[in-house]
Parts: sequence; C-alpha cells; structure tokens
Amino acid sequence: MALTPTEIEHLINGAAPAVGLKLTFEQKRGVATYLALAAEMADLVQGLPLGRDDESGSVFTPVSPGSAA
Repeated sequence: MALTPTEIEHLINGAAPAVGLKLTFEQKRGVATYLALAAEMADLVQGLPLGRDDESGSVFTPVSPGSAA
C-alpha cells in the first residue's frame, strides 16, 4: 500500500510532535522522501511469497547481566 503525499504529511505532522521533535520545513521534506521510499520497499517485501519452510528473522533474546551467554 503506497502512501499518498497527504498521508505522509499527516504521519509526519502527527508523529514528530508525539516524540518531541520540532522539524523545519526542509527536515520534513527529507523525512517525507524517506517515508515514501520506505513505503515502496515495504510494498516490495509484502509482495514476496512466504512458504512454510521460510525462517523468521532473528529474534533478540535478552540475558541477565552476569549470566553466561
């Protein structure tokens, strides 16, 4: 699902303040460019078939400090 420019703008204008970011116009343009690219890449990945034998991605398993890894 490709994002429209309006959807990208809404995403930036909603997410940036939520995490305390104050973006300039130029910064917003850069973020918008990256989000559009990321959305295109996500579409490519989502379009690939996934079979029963395909492995999931790596999973981080934390250990307690001082325990043997």
